[in-house]
Amino acid sequence: MSKMSKLIIGLALLMLTTMLRAQSIEVTASVDKNPVMVDESFILSVVANGEVDKGAFDSSFLMKDFVVGRTSISSQTKMVNFDTTRTTSWSTILIPKNKGRFTIPSFDIDGSLTKPIEVLVIPVSANTSSNGRDLYITTDVDVEQAYLQQQIRYTVKLHLGKDLQRGSLSSPTLENADIRQIGKDKEYNDVVDGRRYRIIERSFAIIAQQSGTFTIEGPLFEGEVADNSRQSFGFFNRSKAVNRVGPSQSITVLPIPSNYDQHWLPSDFVQLDDEWQGNTHEYIAGEPITRTITLTAIGVVEEQLPQITSTYPDSVKTYPDQAETTTVEKDENLIAQRKESIAIIPSQAGELVIPEVRIPWFNTITKKTEYAVLAEKTLNILPATTQPSSAIPLSPSIQAAPEIKPQQPMPSDVNNQSMSVPQYWIWLTASLLLLWIITLLLWWKHVSLLKSASKKTNNSLVRNTQSEQELWKSLEKALNKNTALDTQRYLHLWLGSYIQDKNAPLEQSLKIIDDQQLSEAVNNLLACRYSKNQSEWQSKDLHQILRKLRKNGTIQKQIKHNLSPLYPSA
Repeated sequence: MSKMSKLIIGLALLMLTTMLRAQSIEVTASVDKNPVMVDESFILSVVANGEVDKGAFDSSFLMKDFVVGRTSISSQTKMVNFDTTRTTSWSTILIPKNKGRFTIPSFDIDGSLTKPIEVLVIPVSANTSSNGRDLYITTDVDVEQAYLQQQIRYTVKLHLGKDLQRGSLSSPTLENADIRQIGKDKEYNDVVDGRRYRIIERSFAIIAQQSGTFTIEGPLFEGEVADNSRQSFGFFNRSKAVNRVGPSQSITVLPIPSNYDQHWLPSDFVQLDDEWQGNTHEYIAGEPITRTITLTAIGVVEEQLPQITSTYPDSVKTYPDQAETTTVEKDENLIAQRKESIAIIPSQAGELVIPEVRIPWFNTITKKTEYAVLAEKTLNILPATTQPSSAIPLSPSIQAAPEIKPQQPMPSDVNNQSMSVPQYWIWLTASLLLLWIITLLLWWKHVSLLKSASKKTNNSLVRNTQSEQELWKSLEKALNKNTALDTQRYLHLWLGSYIQDKNAPLEQSLKIIDDQQLSEAVNNLLACRYSKNQSEWQSKDLHQILRKLRKNGTIQKQIKHNLSPLYPSA
């Protein structure tokens, strides 16, 4: 027998075996209730008598007309008089999406087909039970038409007419949308159609990411309620599994207006605020000013907020920190915030004008473009001073305070004077004496404060008049420890000594030295100094530049060295 003949015979035997196996498998399909209400669940059962693959059942094609729940599989094997029978069952929870007549088509289980099932789905209002419904869900949206990325508030209410044993409620579904729960669940009792219900209310924020007309599929509830229709045994109460789905909601998402060319930020309310560190009326040149700008928008998430663009004059240096964003929930609304902090260092005294900041946003109520604005602000910048002012002189009235000597009456006249002076003069004299004593005490306290201030001023003068060697020693100590704060402090004083102008601010010293590497290293120091990540600064580069600078001598020596001779040689 040839190989071809053997192959043909093998295929024939395989086909015959498959046909015999299919004939031996009996498959049936049934539902536990018919008709059903539009949001009521029912169970589709498919049973196969025979040895079949557990993965042979596929319910995916039912999703067009039904919400398809989980499928449970069970197998059973029986042996009677050496005759073995196997049974495989599939049970799937189905919930209709709409009212009407629907056909559950045949299922092919290893070549055996089930009979189609026609299901009648009736509307909720068709329920004629006098006791009302034991459990149902309602859904609602605050707007049926919204702009792209505008918040839609979606509310779900679970009505319970029986005691709930356990249960879970899923979120609504919408493709290309950001859906999140807002707030906590509310629980209360209410009477609906003459029956008291326990109501659990949950709210969601839906932000659509695509324009068009869509359907929000209602959430699915799966749980168990007390079944009073069945007999209880002892302390154990029977429960009944229930599944409900909320009604769907249709919405229209409008696109961004064609004439809108700004950053798209749809909201009910947007606001800009700023905070300034310290006294906003008096700042000193060379010292940092921290400004924090906060952008707040209602009905959006933090990813939708734009970057805050703030401009500053050329006379200041700015060192921004990394922005902080967050989204919180309040009063069933999403509230997004963006905070940007920036360190501003003015280089010269005078009035510093900070330009206004404008953020465009689209008002979903008025359907117009509006602006959140921070008005222009003027700061008073005082000159930088390293030398303290002289001690405040005493006023002439205090320096020339006369010594008051009360006139002493003669002993022989004391009794006569006390007899002749009226009583109110005695009280007036005592009051004046008390005021005089208080004045002396205040004058003494004032002189003490002036002496203390003069002492502090003299101490600061000693610090500011340190020699170049002492300042360099302190600066190197700060550089070796890699501390940005102390390095900035002693760098200012040493550079002033280097250019032989101890009163010069840091900006002026860098301008006179005119070294690009030094300026870049100092800018790096200041950037690390006024940001939150101060530990990232490394002093190695700045230390090398300063050593080279000190080795070349003072700026006056370099200038003198670079001058051409008065009488050049021929």
